[in-house]
Amino acid sequence: MKRFLILFSVLLIGTCSFAEEVMVIRNVNFNNFWRKKGIDEEKVLQVGQKIMMANAIPKRVPIFVDSTKKTINANSNLYDKTVTIYSGMFLYIDNDDELAYILSHEIAHSVEAYGGMAKYMAMNANSKKYEQKADLNGIDYMVKAGYDPIAAITMGNKIFGEPVWDWGCTYTHPKGSKRLIDMYKYIYVKYPQYLDSPYTKTPSYKNFVYSMNKDITEFQQKQKRRKLKQMQNGDL
Repeated sequence: MKRFLILFSVLLIGTCSFAEEVMVIRNVNFNNFWRKKGIDEEKVLQVGQKIMMANAIPKRVPIFVDSTKKTINANSNLYDKTVTIYSGMFLYIDNDDELAYILSHEIAHSVEAYGGMAKYMAMNANSKKYEQKADLNGIDYMVKAGYDPIAAITMGNKIFGEPVWDWGCTYTHPKGSKRLIDMYKYIYVKYPQYLDSPYTKTPSYKNFVYSMNKDITEFQQKQKRRKLKQMQNGDL
């Protein structure tokens, strides 16, 4: 009986020891850690933490890189507040400022989701409204952290979708053109010092201006008329 118990214990231990697979990255030291682990992870963590610290965000927002999926996407899990950026997104990010927009947008979602169950349900029920809100809050986060908000437009112009039609519930995000012009208006009014950003010379921004020239011109003319009226009324 004693021999049986010993043999059973050995078999049980052996079974447990193979229950989990552990991936080991060999020959790692402080000098080569991020080359072995991945430069993308290092950069994402650096930018994400800088955004949260600069904005004094008092809530925990864990940030992850999913290297297993080539999806051109990033998301915020409203349930557990985690932010994940997928490896396919890195093909379209050209600089720290564009990465900062992606992370700021998702961090804004996570912070919003801390509002409790009622907020969680509202964000799921009216996702378009909160996508737009995360765009604008994300721009505020970017500027506070020292990033150029024009990168929100250059990044968005590369990845935002433009569905043929949208009946309200068939698409979770506003049309890309609406998001872009809303961000442009926000920057134009609140952060006009960035309208001469070097990023306005990039192909992505020039394409945005060319494709949305009518909307931009109408908005600029409206702003000029508003300022003229304020001057005439002595408000400026």
